[in-house]
Amino acid sequence: MARRLADFAAATLLALSFLATQTTPGTAGQTWNAYTYNSVATVTAAKGLAELFDEIGKRTNGELKIKLHLGGTLQIKATDITQAVADNIVQLGDDAFFLGSVPVGAVVRLPMLVHNPAEYEKVSAILAPALSEAYAKRGIVVVGQYVFPEQVIWSRKELKSLKDIQGQKIRVISPDQGEFIKKMGGSPVTLGTAEVPAAIDRGVVDGAITASSGYGYVWRDLFKYNYRLNLGYVSSLLLVNKKAWDRLSPSVQTVVQDTIREIADKTTKAMASEDQDLTQKLAAQMTSTTPPAAEIEEAGQKIKPYYADWAKGQGPEAAELLDQVRKALGR
Repeated sequence: MARRLADFAAATLLALSFLATQTTPGTAGQTWNAYTYNSVATVTAAKGLAELFDEIGKRTNGELKIKLHLGGTLQIKATDITQAVADNIVQLGDDAFFLGSVPVGAVVRLPMLVHNPAEYEKVSAILAPALSEAYAKRGIVVVGQYVFPEQVIWSRKELKSLKDIQGQKIRVISPDQGEFIKKMGGSPVTLGTAEVPAAIDRGVVDGAITASSGYGYVWRDLFKYNYRLNLGYVSSLLLVNKKAWDRLSPSVQTVVQDTIREIADKTTKAMASEDQDLTQKLAAQMTSTTPPAAEIEEAGQKIKPYYADWAKGQGPEAAELLDQVRKALGR
């Protein structure tokens, strides 16, 4: 029975990939399937994607239509979105879990390395060529990104200081976040967004790393504590299968890229704008702690040696990128 279900799921995904780029008789348009790890339609990131795909349909006069599938609605794990795009199972992927597939991207997401949005924008520009090159090798075009505000830690267990992380199981989305939790004495658990509520309910995890305007507000009834140590920022890449991209005319490609740039930037700004307001609302219903300077310094010193270890494990290109990023940041 399990085998038949697996075969059915695989057949469904193959059908999606076949139908997606087929033209309809009497029209010149294409329809793509897009998949996101975002599992809730009302979060700002998901609303931004819905607006983006609607605008692309309008601005291309129907030459490209994109159907959005929320996280958990297809048999694609959050950590497999890049591979699903490479395999043309979906033509467009919204991927914040890409570091397992393209590790070099972690250079701008190393915990506590980047301190504010302006710094993140600066170092993202340094990373962009290497990121595009790495994806090109997989048959994927990076067409844009949006960025979540500061990543902080939430828990159902007491979490009012750095030492309280010890012994807690914290959901992470990347190896670098996991390394931070381990160095603080906790146990990292990588889970897709759609998996988190059930995991907390079953005790698989005690808490999670996310932004207030990411899923902190969505999961507000699951947590009792918010420890506002800024671990950095998380970009979500918009990825397109190269063969599907090449089927678009140059003029449509230009419209798509311009629209993505506009709406992705709008989404980033909207999340940044609402983050402070949501944080204040959440502080009224849970214990919210801003760490003192001494704890911030302690956390930074504990994770800092990992930067060089990470670069060494990734090779010369990563080491060079890290050097460029640290010079740009002055740290």
